[in-house]
Amino acid sequence: MHMPTENNQPKTPATDDHLAPGPWLPGAEPGPGKLARAWIRSQKDILEIEKFVPDDLLPGASIYDCITAAASADPSKPALIQLLSADLAVAPRVITYAKLVQSIEQAANLFSSISENEPPSVAVILPMVPEALVATWAGATAGISCPINPFLESRIVTSIMNAARATVLVTTTNKYGPGIWNNLDEICRQVPTLRRVLIVDSDDSANDFLTAIEAYPSGRLIFRPTDNPHAEAIYLPTGGTTAAPKLVRMTHRGKLLNAWITGSMSGSAPDGVVGHAMPNFHIGGLGVLALRTIMFGQTLLTLTKDGFRNQDVVKNFWDIARHYKMTSVLATPATVSAILSLPNTSSEGHCIQTFNCGASTVPVELMRGFHDRFGIWLLEFWGMSELHGIACAQPNNGKQPLVGSVGFHLPFHPVTAIEVDASNKFVRECAPGERGVLAVTGPGVIGGYVDSRLDTEFFIGGAPDGTKWANTGDLGCVDADGFAWLFGRSKDLIIRGGHNIDPKLIEEVLACHPAVQIAAAIGRPDAHKGEMPIAYVQLTPGSQVNSAELLQFCREHVQERAALPVEIIILPEIPMTAVGKISKPALRIEAMRTLSLNLAAATVGEYGSFDITIDESGLRPTVVLRVRVAAADTALVEGKLKDVFRNYQFKTSIQVMAEY
Repeated sequence: MHMPTENNQPKTPATDDHLAPGPWLPGAEPGPGKLARAWIRSQKDILEIEKFVPDDLLPGASIYDCITAAASADPSKPALIQLLSADLAVAPRVITYAKLVQSIEQAANLFSSISENEPPSVAVILPMVPEALVATWAGATAGISCPINPFLESRIVTSIMNAARATVLVTTTNKYGPGIWNNLDEICRQVPTLRRVLIVDSDDSANDFLTAIEAYPSGRLIFRPTDNPHAEAIYLPTGGTTAAPKLVRMTHRGKLLNAWITGSMSGSAPDGVVGHAMPNFHIGGLGVLALRTIMFGQTLLTLTKDGFRNQDVVKNFWDIARHYKMTSVLATPATVSAILSLPNTSSEGHCIQTFNCGASTVPVELMRGFHDRFGIWLLEFWGMSELHGIACAQPNNGKQPLVGSVGFHLPFHPVTAIEVDASNKFVRECAPGERGVLAVTGPGVIGGYVDSRLDTEFFIGGAPDGTKWANTGDLGCVDADGFAWLFGRSKDLIIRGGHNIDPKLIEEVLACHPAVQIAAAIGRPDAHKGEMPIAYVQLTPGSQVNSAELLQFCREHVQERAALPVEIIILPEIPMTAVGKISKPALRIEAMRTLSLNLAAATVGEYGSFDITIDESGLRPTVVLRVRVAAADTALVEGKLKDVFRNYQFKTSIQVMAEY
């Protein structure tokens, strides 16, 4: 077992004696046309970095400029290593920097040719394969790229592509398993702007992506690339759970600046090997990991096409980390919990310098348990797509992090807690340590969404001095020392009779139970209180405990009486998003469905039969209840159902039909 001792703890740039004073790595200070390399260990380092403007830190104005600059340092170096299996006996796929740039140039030239006289809009629907990054960066070089989750429903995918006015689609087939590519004909019919579909690993050479780009030149671009750092590069979908997707308008400057900042927090030396297990349609995989790795001339180690969704990757994590000399990795708390729960595994001999955690808050017990066993502190990131990436982070300075905090704000990303009114208008700034909604300003904040009607929900009105502040939707505070603390998403608050309950009050207690691997608390609709707290749990492998025992554990340890869950449901597996984050929307819908079934059964009873579906096509999910009764009972049953459901705050559609 790897434990942190003076002799065996891996050295990090934060503790190496050769570091020059201040944040800059030796010989890598800012200078015209060069990439600065830093290691941010303190707020003093941030002040030093902010003496410069972003242009002083980057070697070029565009994503393409920065990738080609990295490639010029060592063209033969592996840029991408794609694991084809979690089994170390299976040779990986390796792509050098020279080949990466060649493929980006060829693909960009192809995309430009397809779209003729207008910049292309390239939709990328792929698993975690090198072609996904090539197509995304090539699309951003020639015009706009739009990476899309392959596991969304067809109606959502087509609405995203139509919002992006996609002219090119790069996707694959069921060779890569289930995905939206199985509905390709339907997508093509519903996206009128689409001109060409290119398939990765196609059996038809006429449509094969790699075959198609080989017909186009490399070493030059057949169009004039942008030299405007503020030009839009990527439309990234976020919160895509309805038919009204939010597409974030990302710029070259925003993407590159955040990639630079992330690397400066996690390790920017050129010998870095970064574990890549978050999907490329998510800000974590695309920017926080992939772009920052390539920009700094490091090697991106993709942990199979499925990332941490591949359970063999989780089981073999330490073997993979040792074999490939991984220096940095990012995972969700759920993935970290799964790694920690593995029996008879050792981290001995690893090279990991920075283990970041993001996508949701890290339970305190998980952070401590991981360090106790493996000698590694989990360093929390906090950010969002609308900020081009991260805004706060715990520094890797060789010391124990401030457990429970997400760290201090990063360069050019001031963070404060404020109070806003119901219309998202500024009311006042909160005092140090006082809870409010966290707001961010600075050059990392996006200019808006593709659908500008959504901007008013994000940008805070009436901010002091006309400053453009972004409402992150996260509740938290900033303490007197400048450290940010999260108390959950505002939409995740459980509101019980006007009492606001932080789900973490329940989740962190349940996470302390030895049988619980993952816990998620939500509000279940209630006729009298609005919501009542309930919790879902996933048990550690081999554990046995029942709901009554967990409820008693909560009675003994939940400090706030109003937060005591009224029910605990044990699930074989907690639903996760594609990035490994607990899907609370899915749990809320399941709670809504179960409650509606019980209400309908008690009301309809002997009158007839019914079925329930949840319609998620609108801005809010709607319970659709279809009841079949005798013609003589339709008015009676409809009246009873409306009386029962009107006491609940969720949307319903009640359809009572005469069966005979």
